[in-house]
Formats: sequence, C-alpha cells, structure tokens
Amino acid sequence: MADSNWWEKCVLGITVLGYALLAFNAFLNRRNRLKVSEQSKTMSECERCSVELVRGLVPQAKVPDYRFRGMRLKMPAIRVGFDNVGVKLKSNGRCILQGVTGEFRPKRVAAIMGPSGAGKTTFMNALCGRAYYGTTSGEIRINGHVSSIAEIKQLRGFVPQDDIVHEHLTVREQLYYSARLRNAEKTSKQMINSIVEDVLNVMQLLDVQDSIVGNMERRGISGGQRKRVNIGLELAARPSILMLDEPTSGLDATTALDIIRSVKRLTAIGMTVVMVVHQPRYSLFTLFDEVLLLGGGQTVYLGPSEGALPYFRNLGFKMPQHENPADWFMDVIAGKVKNEHNPALSAEGLPDAWAESITNIMPTDMDAAHEAVQGHNDRMEFAKALNAKLFSAGIEDADVLNDKQFAQLMAALDIEQPSNEALAHLKERMGFNEGIISKSKVVTFLLGLLGSFSQDRDAEDKETIHASESSATTKESSTNAIPDGKKLGRSGRFCLQFPILLHQNSIRWARNWRHKVISTGLIMFAAAVFGQPCKDKLLPDHVLCPIKINISHVAIGALTGVACLHIFGSDRPLFWRESASGVGVSAFFLSRVMVYLFDVLVWCYAYTGLWMVFSEAPCSYWMWLIAFRMTAVSAAGVGVLMSTLVPKQNATLATACVLLVMGGAISEPQVIADATGVSSALAFLSPFTWTSGENYLAVIASKGGESVVDEYAVPIMEGYKKILLVAGGTQLGYVTAAYISCSVFGFLALTFGYLGLRCSHRGKQA
Repeated sequence: MADSNWWEKCVLGITVLGYALLAFNAFLNRRNRLKVSEQSKTMSECERCSVELVRGLVPQAKVPDYRFRGMRLKMPAIRVGFDNVGVKLKSNGRCILQGVTGEFRPKRVAAIMGPSGAGKTTFMNALCGRAYYGTTSGEIRINGHVSSIAEIKQLRGFVPQDDIVHEHLTVREQLYYSARLRNAEKTSKQMINSIVEDVLNVMQLLDVQDSIVGNMERRGISGGQRKRVNIGLELAARPSILMLDEPTSGLDATTALDIIRSVKRLTAIGMTVVMVVHQPRYSLFTLFDEVLLLGGGQTVYLGPSEGALPYFRNLGFKMPQHENPADWFMDVIAGKVKNEHNPALSAEGLPDAWAESITNIMPTDMDAAHEAVQGHNDRMEFAKALNAKLFSAGIEDADVLNDKQFAQLMAALDIEQPSNEALAHLKERMGFNEGIISKSKVVTFLLGLLGSFSQDRDAEDKETIHASESSATTKESSTNAIPDGKKLGRSGRFCLQFPILLHQNSIRWARNWRHKVISTGLIMFAAAVFGQPCKDKLLPDHVLCPIKINISHVAIGALTGVACLHIFGSDRPLFWRESASGVGVSAFFLSRVMVYLFDVLVWCYAYTGLWMVFSEAPCSYWMWLIAFRMTAVSAAGVGVLMSTLVPKQNATLATACVLLVMGGAISEPQVIADATGVSSALAFLSPFTWTSGENYLAVIASKGGESVVDEYAVPIMEGYKKILLVAGGTQLGYVTAAYISCSVFGFLALTFGYLGLRCSHRGKQA
C-alpha cells in the first residue's frame, strides 16, 4: 500500500504540475498577445507613413494601401482547365453535371453562378475532388497537365460555405495556427508573423485581431468578420488557387462587396480565385474578371463579366429597366424570361446556344498586355520630386539625409508625426545606417511601395518576391509542372504538428474555464448526493456494501463519459476542414486527449474527496481514488468514442445508455453473483466489473477479511473473485489485474475513437 500511495502522490503531483503549466501557458499567451498587438499597431502606423511619403512626393502615383510581406505564393501561376466535366450521383445514377468545359486563369477572380440546382457547388466539388457523393467524369488539367486540384493540397485553399472556425481563439490566433500548420516546416517565425499580418490587413481584421471569435452563446465578432476569418484561415496557407463556396451568403450587400474586394486584392500576387456566388448585386458582379453561368448542370456562358449582358441580348433576351443584371441572368437561365425575338430559344436550349458561339465569346489571353515596365521612368520621376521637396524644405545639395533632415522632409509633406517605435521601424525598413541614409536608398524604398510586395530591408528573400511577382504575369509560367511535396516543403509531419496543436488546445482549454467550473461543480454535487446514502453501509458486514460501491462507480462513470463528449463532438466539422487541409488525424486526436485528460484526473480527486466526506467511507482516500479513477478513465474513453462516431444530437443519450448498461445492468452486483455463460462473459468485458469488484474486494481485505462479509453478500464476493482471477488476479493482485483490464479497455475505446475520427466522413476530409 505504501508503494501505491507513493505512486498516487506522484500522479497527483503530475496533475498539479500539468494544471500549473496550462495556466502559465495561458498567462504567457496573454502577455505575448498584447506585445504582438502593439507591434501590429506600429507596423500599421509605419505603413501609413510610407504611403503618405509616396503620395506627398508623387500624388499621381498608384500606390496600394498595403504591400504583402509574407504572402509569397508557393507557386504563383495556377491554370485550371476542364474538359467535359460531369458528375453522376452514386445513389440513383442521375447526371447532375455534364459537359462543362473551360479554364480558370491566374491573377483573375472567376465566379460560378446559376439558379438553385444548377450544379454550382457540385462543379466546384468535382474540381477539388470532393464530390464523394457522385462519379466524376471528364478531364481536369493543372497548368496543362492532367491532374486534379485534390492532388495539389499544399497549393489549394478551400473556403467552405459554413464559417467553420475555432470559437475560443482570437482572430490572430486562428490565423497564426493555420499558418504554422500549413506552411513548410522550415518557415521562419518572422515569416509566419508576416503572413498573419498580411491576412489581417487584406481581410480588414486588424481592429478585431485580439477579439475572441465566439459563438451563439458567447458573443464575439460580427457575422461579416467571422466570414473574413473563415477566408483568412485558408489565406494563411498561402494557396496558389483559392476556392470559395458562396462566401457572400448570409451577408448584407455592403459587407459582401467589401469581402469580394478584399479577395480580389489577392490576384495582385498571382493567386487564382474561383468562387461560387449566389445572387450578387451588380456592382459586385462587375468585380469578377470571368463568370461561369450554369443551367441544368451545363455551361450557359463562360467569359468576362461585362460580356454576359451583351451575350444574352444578342440571343434576343430583353432586360427591363432598373433590373439587376445578375438577378436577370438567373431568371433567364431558370426559364422565367421569355425570348420575344426568338421564341424557339428556351432555357433548355441555352447550353446549345453557348456551344455554337463559344469560339467567338471565349476571351483571349491578355496577360502580356499588362506587363508594361516603367521602372526607369518612375525612378527619375521620384528622384526629381524628392529633390524638389528637399529644396523647398531648405535642404540643398545633400546626397545623404540625417535624422533631422528626414524629419524636415516629413514635415514638408504634412505627414503626421508617428510614434517613436513606428518612426524607428520606418527608418530600419528604409535602410538608415547610424542615422544617415542616401537619397538613392530613399528613392529605392519609395519605388518598392508601388508594387504588390514589400521590397524594403525588412522583407525576406527578395529573389522569391521578384519571382512571385513576375511569374504570376507570364503565360509561360502557367505551363510549369506542379512541384512535388519535397520542393514545397513538408508541413504534415506528426512531430511538427503535434506541439503546435498541443499549444493551441492548451489555449482553448484555458478559455473554456467557465465550462470546467460548471462541470466540476456538477460532479461535486453528484458526489455529495451519491455519497450521503452510503453512510454506514460501506463495511463488509453490511449487505448493501457492494451495491452502494457499484452505484457510486456508475455515477462517476456516467458523469465523466458525458462530460468528455465536447472534446470532439462539437468540433467534428472543424476537424474535417483541418484534415482536408493537411492536418494529421493522429496529431489532432492526441493533442486534444492529452490536454483534457487533466480534467478527468481533477474530477476524480474532487469526486473522491467529497464522496468520502458525505459517505464517511472507511479505508484510505487513495484506495477509493484508485478505483474511481479507473472507472473515470474507462468512461472517458467511451465518451471520446461516442463523440467521434455518433451524431452530436444523439451522443449524450448514446453515452449514457452504454455506460448505464455496462455499469447498472451487466456489472450490477446481483448479476455478478448469478453470472454464468454469456452474462459472465459480458461482465468480464465491462470495466465497471473490474473497478467495482476491485474496490469491494479491497474493502474486504482491509476491514477484517472474508470472514466478516455478510452471508447474503458472499455470492457477490465470490462472483467478483471468479472474474478478477481469470486475468491472473492471484499472481498480480486485484488492483494490478483491474489496472491492466481497464487500461486495455480505455486503450481500445480511444483507438476506436481515433479510427472513427479518421474513417468516418472520408469525403469531407478530401
């Protein structure tokens, strides 16, 4: 017993240390969050001053409000071609998509539109290899090579229609963990932070970067901001092609327009953007470079958005005044608009009409027309403007500028004085050396602000930036073969993902403290309720001793099993999304189980202590704790298993049913006393038999032995002994035999839970 107590005290120490580390990690995360927030504000202020410098010197210069610092695509040019793509349902063989042919090109936003049932989402799923409900036909090409978007998971980002996000993390934390998990292992911390900063800026999330996302119960950010986070999770992976399933659904027209404008900015860095859109306003419709209109699962139009209206007018359709053209297109495709000039042309004939005119409508590749290079002229213009402004500020014939002269220049340009931190950061980016910078470096810095990428000293790997910016605009780059995983960098290894997910779950654990307080309080309440009736009935000479022990074990088992349902139950859609993005099942599963195991241990300590107080139980605290903990851990395994296999709305009932049957029927003391054949085998397989039996036999051994057992309880004692001895209880001892049996049961429950997570809903993990 001394050795057992020593071991139990070690486990208690580990539990206390684990809780302390989780709390300390939450404290460090909060402090780091404040620090990063201040750095973000400094960078934003620095960006503001940079833009004002350019616009003050050359007002007509086209300078973006923000330049990307980390969003350098792994492969900037991705062309997706598709020939005669079709999908037939596996359930009934019905064809819901057929003959869709065309191409989506880099640096463009393509929209897939059509009335309900037109096959929009099915077509996108077919491209992404996610149409698990049907059989896909036709040919899909990536940069001219027969392939599938599913085969370039590291280059593809898929934004689901539902906003599947981490509800207990802040906006910045969501993007940070996504960037860490989905970029190459060797990506530096500075680059990760730059990627996150880029996403926050392009998706206009800086103001809420430290806000908890929240859910329906706990109010967090707004619906539009939540949608931006949903998109940002994919952008953090720096995809070369971004697929979005109805990103504007459920949003007001203004918010939808802002989000599409944000997404369109990504085309400047070479990204190919394809989205399914439902009922856009016309100002939003015109933002699309190309639109694919589907009707009845077939192509009705594919070309520039501004060409759609003339095309349908040429077919003889007349649009009423003050009508939204985007809505009118849907009415035409749905057959709700009559063609007065050509009555024979109905909605069913639109695909054939498109097939006849496709050679005249399809756009030509105009990428080369946008590659005008004005570098030399721009440098001369900026140098001249800088000299003129310095002269007006009283600075003449100076090849270099010092701190004082730079301050004079900013004052002459009416630039609001930035904070000391922002000014220091700006000077560092410009290339100040010991308080001095040449005018040539100033001009170089200003010219760098005209592009999509930051070109200053603070940006890493300028060759990569140049390659990203140039290859995204050339036709030749889009015929390159897709690089393999080794060239892109490995990001899916368990040893890389597990510590990241462990840290993420520790933050979620700390934020979920209200749930833990309530759960612990309920378990302690149950301990008091179930402990009180056990008073004076826990000695071997009392006939009710075995049944009271069994009921107490059933109570903690049912409570723990149900309490563990939230580990995976509510986050299965989140897992499906992360799994589809390359997050390993093993890392996801083990990181969650490991963090929440500490809660199970604490519940055991709390339940045992309060139960003993109200029951006035004999024997030591440790003896009861050993048995209760074996029950709790086994039941927790059942809870994890049910949370991965059973739908959320049925999981609580399923868990309670399984645990009550195992503990209250199969392992009920009188059943154990009469167990033979099948009932004996079932009792052997129930962990409650081992834990209740070990507990009862331990009480007998410590309180006078078998001679003091009530005569009516002797068959129960013999029944427990018969089962526990099967596993070698005589040689190992009842405690060790129970430990082994419950460990095997818990391991099997977790293993099947893991397999349930991995194998169920495989199509959603594509």
